[in-house]
Amino acid sequence: MKGVYQHFRPEEREMLTLLNSKFEQASNNFYAVLTDFLNPREQKMIESLSGQYPDITVHYYGGGNKAERERLRAILLPEYFDYSFDDFEITVFEVSYPDKFVTLSHRNLLGAIMSIGVDRSVIGDIVNGEKIQFAVASPFKELFKTELTKIKNAPLKLTEIPHSEFIDAAVTMKPVTVLSSSYRLDSIVSLVLKEGRAKSKERVEKEKVKVNHSIVDEPSFIIETGDIISVRGFGRFTVTEQIAQTKKGKYRLEVMIVTDN
Repeated sequence: MKGVYQHFRPEEREMLTLLNSKFEQASNNFYAVLTDFLNPREQKMIESLSGQYPDITVHYYGGGNKAERERLRAILLPEYFDYSFDDFEITVFEVSYPDKFVTLSHRNLLGAIMSIGVDRSVIGDIVNGEKIQFAVASPFKELFKTELTKIKNAPLKLTEIPHSEFIDAAVTMKPVTVLSSSYRLDSIVSLVLKEGRAKSKERVEKEKVKVNHSIVDEPSFIIETGDIISVRGFGRFTVTEQIAQTKKGKYRLEVMIVTDN
């Protein structure tokens, strides 16, 4: 585990320890172990940990087309174990509402879902395109049916649908190159959003910025290649690589801006 820890930040060790315990359960007790929905950073943790357990295979699924999903559940299998998609215990809902009178954004739906009181880890992808659909861990499906009945005073109806009907998220990605004097969070946010450093610093301090899906309120937080930065009201971007360091000591970074509905 020590070798794995060094590749992640200290604040991520709790999650690493939790995920490692899943591997230990599968390996020591010789049975399949299912995780909650994992964000991309947590999936990276799983991949790093899997190298410590050669007797365990890892498989992912998020409902529908796995290749298009961001949030996935992982199943950890001892050697010779088989699995089906039913083993991932995922329910996909389609949302019906009077769209002539109200418009629902991805943020509206996520806010309503979280108001039920469940943890984000039991919720998979939320797709707001031609239709509104989202995935949940099946043990919680009845809770959603009972509690998620209204958003913005509009009545909602949840209908379970086959996984094959779970549409792909409407995501666009735009590469941008920025020239930064440091890897500080406020510096990179200001360059990507094309705003003053002071404003970006204030965004971070007011807890409007997340790194790898966790709120960071320290402007001097150092960003690493591969980090996913979410800015409330803007969207997400990832620092994909450091292209070069200039003669003046600045960093030329490639950033992938992701926007979805």
